[in-house]
Amino acid sequence: MACRCKYFIKLINKCCFCFSLRTGTLLLGCIFLTWFVYLCLGSAFMMECIFPNEYQKGVTDGAPAAPKTTMVFSFFGIIASAMVCIGVHNNNELLFVPFLALTPFYIVVHIAAMILYSFVWIIITLFVITIVVLIYAWIVIFSYFTELRYAYEDELPQQTYI
Repeated sequence: MACRCKYFIKLINKCCFCFSLRTGTLLLGCIFLTWFVYLCLGSAFMMECIFPNEYQKGVTDGAPAAPKTTMVFSFFGIIASAMVCIGVHNNNELLFVPFLALTPFYIVVHIAAMILYSFVWIIITLFVITIVVLIYAWIVIFSYFTELRYAYEDELPQQTYI
């Protein structure tokens, strides 16, 4: 779809200095889809097998809220990542919007989780790596979003300002 606005700026031209933005976006979409499915299933396993008595009445020491929260965020991540893969396949940049909107939210949640876990070094290391990957994925997908946004700009009729 052609866009008349000039507010979107393509940040990079290649993914990892060798792949096209289309290939990089599809690759990142598939990686995140796999990652979110793993997180969702792992959270479900943890709630069912490690903390099975959580929902019984009278039990005060249940599972922390982290598995439930992770499962909910992962479910929305599955949807957003699948939309990225479908958007690359169909050359529809509007399907990238959920991922582009959820990624900053995921980064804020990771920062809040670092604060809640009292800055344990291994968790900080994992969260910082995750945040860097999320930022890079956002930049690649946004750049491809911008590339698709202006793909058919030459077919737009010229505007006349009379």
